[in-house]
Amino acid sequence: MVAVGLTGGIGAGKTTALRFFAESGALALSADEVVHQLYARVDVKQALLGYFGPEIFDPQGEVDRGRLVEAVRGRRDRLAWLEALTHPLVGEEISRFIREAPAGSVVVCEVPLLFEARMEHDFDLIITIEAGEKDRRRRSVHDFGIEMFGEFEGLQASGERRVAGSDLAFANDGEVDHLRAFVCQAYERARLMAGEGR
Repeated sequence: MVAVGLTGGIGAGKTTALRFFAESGALALSADEVVHQLYARVDVKQALLGYFGPEIFDPQGEVDRGRLVEAVRGRRDRLAWLEALTHPLVGEEISRFIREAPAGSVVVCEVPLLFEARMEHDFDLIITIEAGEKDRRRRSVHDFGIEMFGEFEGLQASGERRVAGSDLAFANDGEVDHLRAFVCQAYERARLMAGEGR
């Protein structure tokens, strides 16, 4: 089994790359989806309620991620608290997902904050998807204004840091078929590693 860590900048194309890996045959997991699931857990909601109060919840009592983003915006202390709560839980779920994967499989985990959470050693192969700022703003699935986009981007490792720490890097500034071809090549490399027992 080979564990692949997939990271990159906001709007660079990580989610699309993860989908291509899954289509190629990899077992795929998104850390963002794990966070969504965490916010539905009673213990996590109670912790969030105790720290942030009821204003981050919707009328149904579920975490409103837009309100949560606003609650931590510009507040490094609040963001640090939130990360201290969620990062270990996300790490546990990723570790479980990798641990339970069948022998010989390729597991790809999309972890936007892979380097920030110091998860480099959890993976056999690290891949980053990068893109120019204009393309990333256009592609971003998050409803960020320019100011908020810049603020959250500033909290991430730089593109240079991600590239330096990754085994493979792809500049996603062209057609989506180019990204698909890169993913196919990366998947084959991971599959060969899995076959070699790495």
